[in-house]
Amino acid sequence: MPRRSMFVAAVSVALLLPASATARGTDTRLSYQVLAGEAGSVAVDGSGYSNHGVLRGGVSRAHGAYKFHRLSRDDRYDRIRAPKDPSLSPGVAPFTYSVRLKVSPEAEWSHSEMAVLRHGDSDSPGGDYKMELRKNPYTGLVSAFCVMHDDDGEGAGYVLGPGPLQTIADGRWHTIACSRLTADTVALSVDGHTTVRATHGDLGNVVGMVRLLIGCQLTGDGLRKREQFVGKMDDIIITVQ
Repeated sequence: MPRRSMFVAAVSVALLLPASATARGTDTRLSYQVLAGEAGSVAVDGSGYSNHGVLRGGVSRAHGAYKFHRLSRDDRYDRIRAPKDPSLSPGVAPFTYSVRLKVSPEAEWSHSEMAVLRHGDSDSPGGDYKMELRKNPYTGLVSAFCVMHDDDGEGAGYVLGPGPLQTIADGRWHTIACSRLTADTVALSVDGHTTVRATHGDLGNVVGMVRLLIGCQLTGDGLRKREQFVGKMDDIIITVQ
């Protein structure tokens, strides 16, 4: 699999940001890319912020990507756990979190949702942001979903959509990016095709101090099975303007 620049996933969304924001430049706070020869239980952060993650459950590396296995194989809940670090809380600045992923049409789903990237949940103090995949129970089609909440609970942003695709779970690589463009707008980009939505209230300060979790829900029960992701991921990137 060819290597790609850590900034590729954010380029299409960066073009939508206000000129004043793009002029400030992009500060990459986290960048997980499987490097040649990388091994062990650490996901190396190439951003310079040392937000190195820990591979838990049965996460492995295959063909230059992180591989998350089917849940029924061992019940260990594959995930990458990143630090609880203030650099991963964007505050009031525009920010983007993006992932390059591949999900098979035959992937095992433990729930109608697969957790891709989560920094807290809707009840987390200080706000949260997340990306997940949602499977339509009637058609089986899979869409990306972006969610963001601020610290006072008054502002929220939601974007759902497959972009130009019928489904994301087609066994191909796709780059998905979620962005808070302004206090009033959020965006979802799928392979460079961007959907912009107005927020519910002003989406302000996002400062939740929780661990970033990749590929799994923070908590779970017998039904949700922690919403584990099943597939491959690479180019896991968080940037702040």
